[in-house]
Amino acid sequence: MATALITGVAGYIGRRLALALCDRGDAVRGIDLAVDGLPALVERGVKAIVADVTDGAILRAALADVDLVFHLAGSALGPRDEVLRANVAGARALAEACVGRAGLRAVVFASSGALYPSGGGWLDEDTPPAPAFAYARAKHEAELLLLAAREKHGLPVRIARIAAVYGPSSPALMLPQLRRGRFPLIGGGRGIASSIHVDDLVAALIAVAERGQDGTIYNLADDEPAAVRDFYGHLAELLGAPAPPALPAPFARALVAIANGAARLRRRRGLLPPDLVAMAAVSHRMANRRMRDELGVRLRYPTYRDGLPTVADAEGRG
Repeated sequence: MATALITGVAGYIGRRLALALCDRGDAVRGIDLAVDGLPALVERGVKAIVADVTDGAILRAALADVDLVFHLAGSALGPRDEVLRANVAGARALAEACVGRAGLRAVVFASSGALYPSGGGWLDEDTPPAPAFAYARAKHEAELLLLAAREKHGLPVRIARIAAVYGPSSPALMLPQLRRGRFPLIGGGRGIASSIHVDDLVAALIAVAERGQDGTIYNLADDEPAAVRDFYGHLAELLGAPAPPALPAPFARALVAIANGAARLRRRRGLLPPDLVAMAAVSHRMANRRMRDELGVRLRYPTYRDGLPTVADAEGRG
């Protein structure tokens, strides 16, 4: 039995990872500022700590006797400086707290395939990053920081570059909007995206912790990248919803600016990433050979066509 610490435990991935670790008998601790979802985890035995992941004192206390760390905390939302802080400052604080910890077997960092260059070819772990927007740049900077701690201090870090995550109740899928025909595909959804079902992702993250190599990067993605319009078109069909409409990029850019401007006037955090249109324009085909061959991961849902029915079943098909 291991003792694991999960940052961002209240998030979509964090909750499911925590439950999977509990199911196999591990002791689980979780840190998050968000309290939604924590009571259900506490009922399952998770020790929940409501705190900012940049708080070094909290981190050092939470790391006592921990074997595995899954650093999931981070965000793509808000102004660029907030995105940088959420992803880089948290990684820096975690590295500083973990260095020199006896018994720490693995620190798994949840990075993103978003930092790869956009294009038509396959992207493996040796492809040089070319981050084109704030979230991708922040993830890349956090990776470099953690890998530098590996070189200098022997931090047992492994990097998980994660594709777009989907699954039942995923907030990223925008299901209420999709059902009403109000989920627009920026630029017509012509870009290619790699994805992975949340159940497969959880299994892959555990495999990185158990069988990964320190200082190594792993792409976590399914077997079949797909055009965004095909992914959402298939999901809409399963739900009995109208086909998602196309939205030209200039109109999308204007809508993002208006929405975030209105949020600032109300002194609220903007709900949309300022780089949303740039994020939607990229094409990524992530190769998962290392995940399969070196970690031995066998996907339960190798394509979006296999996985999306779980979303429709959870929602009630149209």
